[in-house]
Amino acid sequence: MGNVVKTDDFEVKFDQGAGYLRAEITGSRASLDIARNYWRTIAETALKTKNERLLVIEDIPEQITVSEVHMLITELSELPVRDIRLAFVDRHSQHKSLNEFGVLVGENRGLNIRSFDSETEGAAWLVEEFRMAS
Repeated sequence: MGNVVKTDDFEVKFDQGAGYLRAEITGSRASLDIARNYWRTIAETALKTKNERLLVIEDIPEQITVSEVHMLITELSELPVRDIRLAFVDRHSQHKSLNEFGVLVGENRGLNIRSFDSETEGAAWLVEEFRMAS
């Protein structure tokens, strides 16, 4: 696939993995609007390409607030993405507790989402889930 979506605030590179879509987000700053835009781009691409497994790698040094994460995940859960399994990896380990909160909010809203410390772990979970569903 090798598709790239680039704006002034972020870049998302999409690649088709073995049984999943990989999306890598890079940027230098964070805000709720920026996060809304790249997550909407990722969700729309996954739906358009009919990928039910998604590995998202985020490399943005700044982070949004806890209340913004809650709002963002709530909004995402209203999109038709409930059938998508999402493995999330943040390259900035200091964001771990915020990411865990986001996963909890997502699970409470019916999303199949997990956060991982490495891309390898996230991909392995997606492949394991893919084999179990086949």
